[in-house]
Order: sequence, then structure tokens, then C-alpha cells
Amino acid sequence: MYSQKNLDSLKTKYGIDFYPDKILDLTNKVTFYFDLFDYSGRVSIISGDMKEIGLPNLENFSISQLTSYVETDNKLAEVEGKNNFIETLKKKIKKIDKELFLYIPIRQENKPLWLYISFHVISEIKNTQKLILGKVIRVLNDTPDEIIYYQKTHQDALTRLFTRETLKKHISYLRTTENSYGLYIDIDDFKKINDYYGHDQGDAFIIKVADHFISEWEHNVLYYRLGGDEFFVYVKDHTLDQVCNRAKKIIHDIENLTEEGKMIGVSCSVGIVKMTEDLRDYNLLLDLSDQTMYKAKKNGKGQISIYEN
Repeated sequence: MYSQKNLDSLKTKYGIDFYPDKILDLTNKVTFYFDLFDYSGRVSIISGDMKEIGLPNLENFSISQLTSYVETDNKLAEVEGKNNFIETLKKKIKKIDKELFLYIPIRQENKPLWLYISFHVISEIKNTQKLILGKVIRVLNDTPDEIIYYQKTHQDALTRLFTRETLKKHISYLRTTENSYGLYIDIDDFKKINDYYGHDQGDAFIIKVADHFISEWEHNVLYYRLGGDEFFVYVKDHTLDQVCNRAKKIIHDIENLTEEGKMIGVSCSVGIVKMTEDLRDYNLLLDLSDQTMYKAKKNGKGQISIYEN
């Protein structure tokens, strides 16, 4: 596939003359361009066989057409959030300074094709035009090693919950802290499970806690394992009453999670911190919510404490 029409359009509309040998490169599967300030959202294909990258052979696509082919159920989305995966990709592209390299999975019948794509700013007029040249450099049938490593860094190996590093990453992404809270959770009497039943059963209990959290996953509630028997929950779009009710439910659910836990009297303590613009630093948030959790623990098992600033 080779589109002289799109090359001519590039020259006519933007005053840019690309000779084919500047674009057609044997290492590039597909080459395309788009303008970030073109609100029609059109992506024009210059060269390449679109079927090689799992897409129909069209000369032009709308952004909505392209995103409909993106597979959101993938290892990268497990870290960055399946519900927000496409929006996160769009945000990364919109923030291009000079160049950007992304892995993007394309939906297929059995498993996604992973496209390694380079994006380069080739023309820019402030607040008017930002012309991007994109090149599909590689097509991979399996999840790239970089994505697997990234996932292992940000997803706890034992529980599949997010890690401390992911929490730090997610907090840095926040656009607003309005109606957002952090809940620091510590399992009460977890040591007794290890002492009575052994460390294997201790790990099994932690996995069951995590599986329960995963089953309760919502678009505005995220769960993290900080390490050992400590967890963190980030919630948004909640009132304080809703957060407290959620904390009470977590306590109830953990107390009744397993027969072994019920026999020993396992529970959890929860420290709640309301996030603000002055309280969105990762280290400060974690430190205050940890302190607040220990205030709850001092009052006995299965208690809630709320940080007041």
C-alpha cells in the first residue's frame, strides 16, 4: 500500500514535502501522520500494509475507529488501568514534545498484536498545529519483554494487586484530589495465622484478601499491596460517609474471609486520610495514613481512624 494522495495532502495542507525515500523504510511496517489540532481526528496512512498490523486497508482512519481496535485487556493495562487505558494512551500522545515511543496492543481473535510505534513532531505552530509522523517499527505476536518487566515492577507477584511503585505512579497522574481518600489497611492478628498454620497458609490468606479486593474492583476504587499484610485503597468520587462505610465493609469481609481467620479472630485496622492539593505527595500521604491506621489499632481490632488536618 502506498498513498500518493496522502503525500500530496501533506505537502499541500502543511507545506511539507516528503520524498518517499524519507518515509519508506524497510524497518517500518506502516507510516502515517496526523495533526493534534485537527479536531476531526483524522489519521492518514502514507505507506504500508495495514493488514500486517491487524487493521483494515484504509487510507484514512478516525481516532475513534483506531481506538476501537485497541485491546484493553493486556498486561500493560493491568498496571495503568483497563478502564482508562485508551485515555492514558491519548494523553501520552498529546503530551509529545519531540518524540515518543509506545507499545500499543491491537485486538486479534486469540491474542493481541503488539505494535511498537514511534511518534515524531515534524511541524509545530503554537496552539494551532502539531503535525505528528508515526511509524510502526515492529510487530510482535507476544507481549514484549519490556511490558512484562514493567508489569512485574508495578504488580505484586503474589497477589496481582498494584505495588507501592504503582501507587506512587498513580498519585503523580492525579488531575484533582476532590472527593478522594486513601485507606491504609493492616491485618490484625495476621501473625497468628503464620504461627498456627504456617507461612504457606499465611500467604494463602493474603492471596484470598487480594482476590476479594480484585472481585470488588470499581472504576473509582483501586487496591494496592504495600508489603506483608499491609494494603492501601485509593477511592475517588466518595463522601466521607461512603468511605467510612467502605472501610467497615472491608473490616467485615476480612473478618469473615476464611474459617481459619474466624477461629483466630483475624480483623483489620483502617486509617483514612482525605486527599487535598496540599496532601497529594506520595511519601506524606503514606506516612500520615500509616500513622492514622496505628491510631485505629491502638483502639483495638477492627477499628477505623480518620486523619484530621
